[in-house]
Amino acid sequence: MIPERIDRYLRAHHPGCAHTIHLRAVAAQRLAAAEHVSGTRVAKTVVVSLDGAMALAVVGADRVVDLDVLRSVSGAAHAGFVPETAFANRFEPCEAGAEPPLGVFGLPIYVDAALAQQPWIVMRGGTHEDAVRLRTDEWLREEHATVVDELGRVRM
Repeated sequence: MIPERIDRYLRAHHPGCAHTIHLRAVAAQRLAAAEHVSGTRVAKTVVVSLDGAMALAVVGADRVVDLDVLRSVSGAAHAGFVPETAFANRFEPCEAGAEPPLGVFGLPIYVDAALAQQPWIVMRGGTHEDAVRLRTDEWLREEHATVVDELGRVRM
């Protein structure tokens, strides 16, 4: 079940989104399989640190975040991945690793241009069993996301 805080936010900012429930899927590519969609449509949220401040980098499930690109675009001197243990409480009431890329958390959101070109995307709904499908253009606008060319690299 989508946590109440996330559900309220989605109803207020994304009233046309669709909620689905699937078997537990922790890895982003497993979420894609559970939702029967390509990994290119699944918004994988990665918590990053830019000069010590948290931000969200969002790429397709079939990609990894390129920290050099993110550092360059953000103007940060240092960019790195934040371990789950260091941010789990920051996204309550979401399960660790199931935080959706939404403005409810008050963090900047950087999105790979390849994902931003999809007409609709799927993201986690705060748990590893809930997913939300929504129009990409609406999501980008409502979340004030910054689209970044080549933020995501194809996983080798």
